[in-house]
Amino acid sequence: MSQLSILQIAKMPDKEREETMGKMFQQLLQMKDEDKIANLKALIQEMAEKATDEDYINLCKTNLKLASTLPDDVLKAFVQLRMQASSQLPKELHDRDMKFLTQALEQVDPQIREKITRNMPK
Repeated sequence: MSQLSILQIAKMPDKEREETMGKMFQQLLQMKDEDKIANLKALIQEMAEKATDEDYINLCKTNLKLASTLPDDVLKAFVQLRMQASSQLPKELHDRDMKFLTQALEQVDPQIREKITRNMPK
């Protein structure tokens, strides 16, 4: 996907991180579902293993903001694939991912939180 490591992207200033992740999002959305899961799993695993807590939460907040711009049907499918990718990781990495994703969700704008939450699998 991108030549940059997800860790480098996570350390970028907000605006630059948002632009770079936006481009990655567009690439990801063009892929077949199994490729999306494989790429998401690799990205989540790298973050869960190597990122600082702050970088992880900042990247999650950026991704939630970007995801909230998707139409509901696309967002619902994407959230499902992302959860599936995370659930395939070893338990401690999955738990860390869910912890920071939840914290990021609590910190984003209420409109973003509401749209993401509404499109999460029940």
